[in-house]
Amino acid sequence: MMDPGLVALVVLALFLVLLLLRVPIAFALLLACLPFFLIDPRMDEGLLAQQVYAGIDSFVLLAVPFFILAAAIMNASQVTERLIVLAQALIGWIRGGLGITNVATSMGFGGVSGSSNADVAGLGSVLIPQMARRGYPVTYAVGVTAASSVIGSTIPPSIQMVVWGSLTGTSIGALFLAGAVPGLLIGAGMMVVAYVIARRNDFPREQRPPLRDVMVALRDSLLALAIIVIVLGGILGGFVTATEAAVIAVLYALFLGLVVYRTLSLRDLPKIFRDSALFSVLPLFALAAAGALAYLIAYYRIPEVIQGAVEGVPAWAMLWVVAAVFLILGIFLDALPAMAIMVPVLAPAADAAGLDPVHYGVVAVMSLAMGLITPPYGLCLLLAAKIGEVPVLRAVPATVPFGLVILGVIALVILVPSIALWLPGLVEP
Repeated sequence: MMDPGLVALVVLALFLVLLLLRVPIAFALLLACLPFFLIDPRMDEGLLAQQVYAGIDSFVLLAVPFFILAAAIMNASQVTERLIVLAQALIGWIRGGLGITNVATSMGFGGVSGSSNADVAGLGSVLIPQMARRGYPVTYAVGVTAASSVIGSTIPPSIQMVVWGSLTGTSIGALFLAGAVPGLLIGAGMMVVAYVIARRNDFPREQRPPLRDVMVALRDSLLALAIIVIVLGGILGGFVTATEAAVIAVLYALFLGLVVYRTLSLRDLPKIFRDSALFSVLPLFALAAAGALAYLIAYYRIPEVIQGAVEGVPAWAMLWVVAAVFLILGIFLDALPAMAIMVPVLAPAADAAGLDPVHYGVVAVMSLAMGLITPPYGLCLLLAAKIGEVPVLRAVPATVPFGLVILGVIALVILVPSIALWLPGLVEP
């Protein structure tokens, strides 16, 4: 059998070269693994196909396309606008209120959709032009929109948490609960930053709405926000699985758009379904390709080498290593394939260090989410910059203060595990 260190080095080198040649991540993973399946006499192309299939042969992973579809339906049903109106009515009158509204709406929409990308697409298309018209710098509007969308990866229900739970066998309900407090802390910290920036730059202040307008906005948004209760209540109560909850979210979103709000017609559905399917294929194909890599990693016993290298490392130190690894990976890779690549590599080391699986998962997901606003990958930043029609590099400085909030909460969760673990401890025995 080949030396595990050599195998890891060759796979990594091939993968990086293919990425530099702009080969899509899924194909780069497959091509990096292919030589070993062809050269090793105990493996062949048939085994490669089996492992690719095994990478997505999971009932839990069906939740990913359904949550993406639910988010797309809500965007098309103008649920986003209703959440924005509610946030503006509650806090939009504070100095720089549109920036604070942006963060608050991201918290609400993240809790409804579980998708950071859908957050940027839905909120950004409305709030970025609106902030520009009200006198905010476009780069600031792009920065706060991109950064606040990261909350959707942490606050439940989170697609990243679903995938992490599927890959590691960790309770998805526990992961959802563990992400709630850190997500709220990120949101609160970003609101404070937005207020401080607004004060320093004398950003506009909106007129305070009458109580009647606040109550109307709350009434119009309650049905949309109820999906959070339905999804989380169903999962935590043991009534439905994460996948079944995602299907219920789709049906509920259709009900709101077609029957209650009537902002959606049957003619809109084929395009929504097609776009959601195309958007879902990208991460799921990468997960499938990562299945072949996971098999190679296990076959050549690469995790045993890593386990030996970190033996004796305490849990708190291992968590800092995990955070650093995923922060770096997130700069270059999407969260889902990054998880699929690293979970089998780090699993023995995490077990040896005695990491709590829920605590470990929350730190990893939060660290990867940071990559959504860091170039060169920075998908949420790219989407927001495209909506605001500004160069990506011009928008980067505006994201820095908000990014520091995310890093601060990650550090806080590592140092004080109860921030993430006390809520799951209350609900689950």
